[in-house]
Order: sequence, then C-alpha cells, then structure tokens
Amino acid sequence: MKQLTCSIFFLLLLSAWSLQGQVVDATRLEYDEDALQARQLGMTVSSDKKLAAFLLSNGELSVLDLLHTTFVKTFKIEIGDVKEIVFTQDQQSILVVEESSFRLVDLETGETTLTQTTKDFIKTTDIGIVSNHFAIVSDKKVFIWDATTKSLTTTIALDKRIPIASFSPFEKKILITPAISAFKKRYSLEYVYETGTLLRKYEGIYLGDYDHLEKGQVIGWKNRPVETAISVPVLRHAPPGNPDAGTELFILGVVDGKSNEQRDDIGFYLTFLRVKDKVLGTVGFRGFSVFDIHGSGKVFTTKVSLNERNRKLNLKTYIAHPHYALSDDKVLVNAYGDNINQIYSASQNAIVGYIFVDAGGSLAVVARDGRFDGTADASEKLYWAARKSLTRTKLESTFNQQFSPGLLAELMTGEAAIPEVDLEAQMASVPSLRIKSFNGTAISETQEMPKVKSATRASSITLEVTENVENASQLKLFHNNKLVGSTEPVKGTADFDVNLTTTFGEENYFYAVAATADGLESEKKKLVVRYQGKSDDPPKLYLLTVGVDSYLNPKYNLNYATADADAFAQTMEQGASGVFSEVETITIRNGDFTREGVMKALESIGQSAHEQDLFVFYYAGHGVMSEGGTRPSDFFLVPHNITHLYGKDEELFEQALSANELKDIAQTINAQKQVYILDACQSAAALGAVAARGAAEERAIARLARSTGTFWLMAAGSEQFATEFESLGHGVFTYALLEGLAGAADGTNADQQITIKELSAWVESRVPELSQTHKGKPQFPSGYSYGNDFPLVVYDK
Repeated sequence: MKQLTCSIFFLLLLSAWSLQGQVVDATRLEYDEDALQARQLGMTVSSDKKLAAFLLSNGELSVLDLLHTTFVKTFKIEIGDVKEIVFTQDQQSILVVEESSFRLVDLETGETTLTQTTKDFIKTTDIGIVSNHFAIVSDKKVFIWDATTKSLTTTIALDKRIPIASFSPFEKKILITPAISAFKKRYSLEYVYETGTLLRKYEGIYLGDYDHLEKGQVIGWKNRPVETAISVPVLRHAPPGNPDAGTELFILGVVDGKSNEQRDDIGFYLTFLRVKDKVLGTVGFRGFSVFDIHGSGKVFTTKVSLNERNRKLNLKTYIAHPHYALSDDKVLVNAYGDNINQIYSASQNAIVGYIFVDAGGSLAVVARDGRFDGTADASEKLYWAARKSLTRTKLESTFNQQFSPGLLAELMTGEAAIPEVDLEAQMASVPSLRIKSFNGTAISETQEMPKVKSATRASSITLEVTENVENASQLKLFHNNKLVGSTEPVKGTADFDVNLTTTFGEENYFYAVAATADGLESEKKKLVVRYQGKSDDPPKLYLLTVGVDSYLNPKYNLNYATADADAFAQTMEQGASGVFSEVETITIRNGDFTREGVMKALESIGQSAHEQDLFVFYYAGHGVMSEGGTRPSDFFLVPHNITHLYGKDEELFEQALSANELKDIAQTINAQKQVYILDACQSAAALGAVAARGAAEERAIARLARSTGTFWLMAAGSEQFATEFESLGHGVFTYALLEGLAGAADGTNADQQITIKELSAWVESRVPELSQTHKGKPQFPSGYSYGNDFPLVVYDK
C-alpha cells in the first residue's frame, strides 16, 4: 500500500500543469516527416563545448565539430531502445543508455569498450564533472562507474525508488532524491560518490539539481501551503540545507494565490541548467521553460510540437538531460525528442537558432532570422511554419539570400540580438509556377510528382508562372538535378528543349523554380518522365586538370600544385577504365593557364559531352574573392600572369576565371554528372585579407553548386587557407583525394567503386586529421553536392 501511494502521488506530480507558459516565436522550424531518413535518439555536448554528438535510429553515431560545423567522426553501432547518450568527462567515449543496459563507445575507434545490463529499468544517468565518472540510476540503486578503468566504483542503495540523481560541479558529491509520497516528508541525500559515504540529509528540498554556476546552491522543489491548498510544489533556488532561504522561482498550479485549471505544455520540471541569470527546466521531451533566478517567475516557454512529437510520462519514463551549455549564454536543447535541436540564448531570452541532423551526414544550422548553413538535402527537408496560419516556407527557397557559412560559430559566440524571421513579408512577392506541358501534352496539377512516358529523346517542357508574374525574373529547369536551362519568362511562360537519357535509369527527374530579382525562389514543381527509347551509349570521362605553382609574381609561388594536378589526373585515368568506355584528358599547367585557354578547353568539352558522360574539372593553385567595388564580388581562379591577388579587381576580371563563368559553362556542358574540385589555396603573403573574405568565397561556391546542380569540393572552408606539406609531397587536400580514390573512401558496402559522395565524405573527415597531424591545426574542406551520386573510379584491392 505504501508503494501504491508513492506511485500515485508521483504520477500526479508528473501530470501537474500551470498557466504561466508564454507563447514564444510566431514561427517554428519544422521538417518534412516523410523525407526524414532516421529519427534522432540522442544528443550530447562535450565538457569543453567544442563537440556535439548525435545518435540516429539507423545506428549512426556522429560527432560534430561545433566551431567548424563539420562531422569529424561517424560510426555505425548496434542499438536497442536508446534513452540517452552522453559524453564522458574526458571526452574519450560516448555513454549510450538503453532501457535496461548501457555501454561505452570509444570515439577513436567506434568500438564498444564496456557493456552492462541492469535488472531493472534505468531511470536516469548523469556524468561526473570533476572526475571521469558516470552514474546509472536503476530502481532503488545508483551505480557509480569509473569511465577510465571501466569499473564499478560504488553502489548507493536506498529503500525507495530513485527518479533523479545529479553530480556536483565543484566536488566529488552526488545529490539523490528518493521517490516522494503524499503524506511523508520530502528530502534529498548527498553522498561522496567515490566511497558511497552519506554526507547529509536535506529536509524539504527534493527532485533538485546543483547550480553549476554558484557553489552551495541547488535548484529544486519544496512544498509550502497557499490560500487554496494545503501544500503545493514550489521551485526554489536556495542552499540545500536551508530551502526556505534563496529565491522562489515558480509555483506549480497556482497563479496569484489562486488554483488554476488551465494547463501549459511542460509539467513538473525534473532537470535544470543554470545559465547567466536564468534557470532552464525540462521534463522528458515536452519542451522547456526558463525561470528568472531573481524570482520574476517563468520568463520563457515553448509549446508542444505541431506534429505532437512530445512523449507522455509515466513511472517507467526515463528522465533525460536534454540540455547542454554551449557558452556562458547559449544552451543546446533537444526539446521534443526529435531531429531539431534548439539553441537558447539567456541574454536574448529566445531561441536564436537550431541544429537539424539526419542520416548520411545531413546537417543544417538555422538562425532565428532565417539564415542557414549546412548540406543541400537538409535544406530541402526543412521549412518555417507560422503558428497562427498555414504559411510554410522551405529553407531552400531562400538559399541565395540566407546561406551563411560559419553560422554556428556566430550563434554560439555572438552577442547581437537576432530578430525573428517574417514569413508573410518575406514570401508575399515570390512567384508561383507550374509545369504546363511536356511535348505539348498538358501536365496534371493535382499530383505533387506527376509521371509521364515518352519514347522521344529530344523533348520539350513548358513552364508557366501562375502568381506574381511581374516578379518572376528567371525560370530555371533542372534535369536529374543538373541545371539545363534558365531564361526570363515571356508573358509568364518559357519553353525548354531537353534530351531524355538513361544516365540514372529510365526515369528522368525534372524540377523547375521561378526566382525573383533578389534571389527568392518559388516552391519546386516536379515531373518524372520515363524514357522508353534507345539506351544511351556507354559513358565517357572528360577530365580537365589545371595546376599552377609558378606565378609571374614569385611571392605567390606554390610547391606542389602541378604535382597535385598530375597525380590526380593519373589516378582518375587509372581508375576510370572500370567505369567509362573512354577517357579524354586535357592538361593545363603553369604559364599555359590563361582565361582564354581554359574557356576554349571547356567549350570543346561542351561540344562533345553527352548527358550520360562525366565531366571532372580539377584546379590546384590560388583562388581569391574580389573586393566588389564597382562590380559585384566574385570568386576567381588565378592564372600564372596575375601579379596581385588583392587590391586590383580589374586585373582579376580581365584575366582570371570567375565562378560565374564556370556556372555558365556548366550549364552548356550536357554531361549530367559534373564534379569541380578546387585545391585553391591562399598565399601566405595575402593572409591578412583572407579572414574577411573566407565566408564570401565559401558562399559563392555553394551558390554556384546549387545553381548548376553540380558537385563542388574546396580545399578549405571560410577563414582558412589550404596547406602543403613536404612530408606528404602534396597539398593535404589532394593527398586525401588520392587516398580516397585508391580505395580508402569506399563505403560500408565495399564494392570497389568510389562514388562522388563517398569521396566527399572521406575528404571532409580525413583532411582535418592530416592537417592536425602535420601542422597542429585542423583544416576543414567544404563540399557542396547538389546532384545524384555516381561512381568515379574502380580501384584494385
């Protein structure tokens, strides 16, 4: 009977509610559930706040470098009913907690180094802060483990169930609360966790956590009488030995001394995190609320997900800790147990950004004002949803305006206020369009992805703007994700000639967008045409490699650019025989690199290549962003005869090869598989200007990749420069490319083929390792993929 009373009262507390929740942002970031590949099961942040880890339902465990927005480790692990993941204090392992078991996964190898099962359900866990320990709470026991020795240190046993336990951030202590009952005193117990010695019993305070900023203070509950009830729970910030002292943060179920029957979305808070003068509280995955440490009550709260992804609570509910400090002002929170993680700012008292993850390295960082960074597929899955209307805006529609490399570092450390995105104002002028006809036959508008058949290779597609015709400055058509045409509409319509192909099978995928003059785009309109005509001829490889390490101005000379280009060409030619019927190679080195010479080579390839072919452009040399005075800034590949990388834009526009010119050429080359690889480094003499322009260069290349539907790999991300090492005999970027093409990049299927996405993933993870080893500082390449995956080479084992 005693156990029944305890359980009923605890359930009542878990289902308690309050009116004091405030409505927050008018818009919320959401994702397309049907497009999601795997659910997020866990999120954690390292103790030094430099790394975050995410575990997905397909078993992918990925580690994200928060400062560079790059996944530096990805492992595939076996999983069960995962409840939470946590970095160990030494950041060498991830603790994976399941319903009745837990394990440690080594972050260097991905191997499991410790596995244990428990007799009862695991209720919660916590990680030591002053030592490398962790606690597993199961039924009436707390098991203290040493993560270094992988051994059980102490077992603390009580005569009641334990819902929560918390490590002290200052000493080797742990605070434990037994389950509470309606008619008995509530208390917490403090132990020395290495020995299991009971230090003291704190009467009155329960279900609390240490204040991680202020020693000698806890955030927890204490009951007190009010006008309308004998006793109600009150959240307090106080010394544990004197809970009546300190500050009253929140009264559960009572407002202005009166009982309130209206409910908010959170309930009885069980985990807490202090940040500045705020206390963030959560329970399960119902969202979170924030309280003023000075006693002003609840100052912020979320609302339940539009798709109601929050989880219900009961006595078997695992109590996760879904919040981690990113800085002294920012907190990363997984509010709803889904794939969107919120970044809360205490100083702004608002959610200022989001981190979205999905399988296969899909990642997006999104700011409250609409700016975003991340992978192409992630931007296609995400949209802004208005709370008070049905308005939805896909992130990809605002790419040209809002794509912002390096956004996460800014969100973590920036202090400037971030305004909320204005959906209605932003999208009111965007045109709408439809695919009107294919080969003269009208296309149905009732299907999201209409499908037709054709045996005619040479075909035509007509687009029509249906709304805001006057604002449509350009209509674009993509075929198998590659741009095949763009034009200004005439009276709201445009015709495009296309050639159907079997490059990716019988189905030819088309999509079209209408764009405004300032870069906003309409929602994609899609069409699938099943081609039933003659199959394509076997594919050819067209390979153009450019290497410049000798410049007219000798201070810009490089060491290994021509060696890099030669090695890449040789590796591609060797591996191409297993994929392509023929290889046509054009080689340009040093003084032969002129703007006119490269343009002539590209035009020659454009006249020969067909849809089924592959075109690869490789460049090793200097790359630079113009300053953008009288002309819009652009990214340039620098030929041999350029004497100034900075300060003379006219010289660049007249003699260098621009990203916009490459974009125009990419559209005219029929090959639907195109790869552009830029091992473009900055001169050490020009480093003073690099930081200011790095993000602009990265943004220019990303826009180019997206606007053409092609693959781009860059040696260095924003505010970095590519590096060369004598010990490698190559630049570090090309060295990693060569490793990958030789077989190191082969994925889990190990089919002896290297695809472009496998190569990109390899380079993005390998280059930081190599540069860290040889230079002591990681270099982070950038990859932008806006097309279908396809094989590049076959390698010998």
